[in-house]
Amino acid sequence: MNRKKDIEQLFRQHYAKMYNLARCILSDDDESKDVVSEVFAQILADDVVLVPGSEEGYLMRSVRNRCLNLIAHKSVKERVAKLLLDD
Repeated sequence: MNRKKDIEQLFRQHYAKMYNLARCILSDDDESKDVVSEVFAQILADDVVLVPGSEEGYLMRSVRNRCLNLIAHKSVKERVAKLLLDD
């Protein structure tokens, strides 16, 4: 229970910064919200232990990496779709 409260507190404290970073990278409100939610879901699922004082850096890097992975995945899907259309 205490762990969930800690994660909830981190969510409240860092959500706006994380969302703004995702929004800058993705230019999409819904995808940005999803990315931030996925970062916290992953922390809970993997039982990640965040070192006090390094939480913000970890969270921001996680958002950036997840955004870049999403962009790369979209790029691959678009190239495959284009190849299929060309055939």
